[in-house]
Amino acid sequence: MTAETKIHELLALEPDTPLIERQLILAHVLNKTRSWVIAHDLDSVRDATYSAYKERLTRCKQGEPVAYILGYKDFWRHRFAVNAATLIPRPETEILVEAALAILPNEPNTILDLGTGSGAIAISLANERPAWYVVASDFSADALAVAKRNAKGTKKITFFQGDWGKAIKPNSVQLIVCNPPYIEPGDEHLAELTFEPSSALISPCKGLHDLHKVIKEAHDLLSDGGTLLLEHGYNQQDALLELLQNNNFNHIQTYIDLNQTPRAISAKLI
Repeated sequence: MTAETKIHELLALEPDTPLIERQLILAHVLNKTRSWVIAHDLDSVRDATYSAYKERLTRCKQGEPVAYILGYKDFWRHRFAVNAATLIPRPETEILVEAALAILPNEPNTILDLGTGSGAIAISLANERPAWYVVASDFSADALAVAKRNAKGTKKITFFQGDWGKAIKPNSVQLIVCNPPYIEPGDEHLAELTFEPSSALISPCKGLHDLHKVIKEAHDLLSDGGTLLLEHGYNQQDALLELLQNNNFNHIQTYIDLNQTPRAISAKLI
């Protein structure tokens, strides 16, 4: 390469990689916005920028998610740091935030986010509802370190390390929100998720093991009339309906995501 390369020439590299991903990676390397990159496609950059961009583009071509390359992912109204210790927050999961905000008013309530990962759900709720007290737990100390960093400046949020609800006081929570592992071992979609922590993705018993465990633990954690809100797989809603009914939950409501796919379910403890 010459001492300088034009931005549009860099964006022409690896054409099989989606253009938006190439633009985001280059914007990250340049410490600019994607819109700046688009508007300055005739500008030139030095070889050091080319080398940094090419290295990250190669990682992307090898399957590493762009969010890990950038070190962040936008979710709800905020930008969250992510790394290999956390799942990447997805737009489909925003349905949990929308549903939780509709379930309880902005009054003093304790909300528990089980398996918080990057903290995206818990922090989004805490920022939207300043009257709520949000508790976020995770088994992974590395994931909690990321969540705590993301929560800087967020009020009324506390983090606990533990296996699901074991670190939480019984009968102390008005709402539990959880996006647990729910992908069945051997599922074909796992081939696209090899960079993300398998412990946060895969669950035995057709993907229902952790969902069932959370439903059972919710009995001890929820206060009278409390609500459990769960994300689930596209083909698990009927099984969860039965599980909830068999475990003394009622007022069951189902939710679809942006792709019109069954994605979440809520129920009140009898």
